[in-house]
Amino acid sequence: MRYRFPILLMIFLLLAPAAPAQEMPFADLRALAPAGTFLPPGEAPQMTDTTYRSQDIAVTITKHRYEDSDVYVADIYLASVSHLRRVFSHGRWNKNAQRAQVLAQDARAIVAITGDYSGLLSQGLVVGNGQVLRSTGNRVRDNCLIYPDGRMQTFARRELDVKAAVQSPIWQSFLFGPALLGPDGQAIDKFDSNIGVANPRSVIGYYAPGHYCFVLADGRQKGSRGLALVLLSRFMAELGCAAAYNLDGGQSALLWFGGQVVNNPYKGGRPLTDMVYIGE
Repeated sequence: MRYRFPILLMIFLLLAPAAPAQEMPFADLRALAPAGTFLPPGEAPQMTDTTYRSQDIAVTITKHRYEDSDVYVADIYLASVSHLRRVFSHGRWNKNAQRAQVLAQDARAIVAITGDYSGLLSQGLVVGNGQVLRSTGNRVRDNCLIYPDGRMQTFARRELDVKAAVQSPIWQSFLFGPALLGPDGQAIDKFDSNIGVANPRSVIGYYAPGHYCFVLADGRQKGSRGLALVLLSRFMAELGCAAAYNLDGGQSALLWFGGQVVNNPYKGGRPLTDMVYIGE
């Protein structure tokens, strides 16, 4: 894997003060991670070409070959889900798109992946960093919610009662879809989505509170065909995820780590309205 970036500069930027998170009842998830996952308090973050570790965050990037496609996995442990955030173009939801590199750098992201482009849809729940940005329902889209206790839950279309959902704290919500795994984490063998064929893909996966993954499959290019939804579902199940959710893909599919783009976006990628990222 080819990663070259100014590590000392990246660590300096990551340690710079960031905007405080919304007041949310975040759970301390540190004890749920394997022993030694995080650095001891007070130690400076450590970054390599494929890893990042601090007292609150641990990220490992791996590259896989799956069904004639290059697939990148960012395995993520967090001491608090407050480190899993969204950045919006021009600092606000539903604004004109910007280059992914600008979004990731402005957010001081350690690792970031394409978001859900929810502003493209006229209806549907949108929650970003604890703020409810839109609270209508969308009967044709699956939903994904992340709660301040670290849980991530997906909902089939028409399954989510939005009015009831927003009565409790929600940290993030996503509105692209579909959900990729069944209720017990099993692969799904049939989708009725019109984007079911092989494509570049961006996915957020969930193992347990505090343990997540970003998955990026390159596609539409020589040497990397992309994954159909059925194969993508199978891959997420093989990773061991309990839940997984498909984000915006195609030419938008992009994974960022340590100051640069990790994958090979189709036609070089395109501007984005939002990204999901991990930050200090």
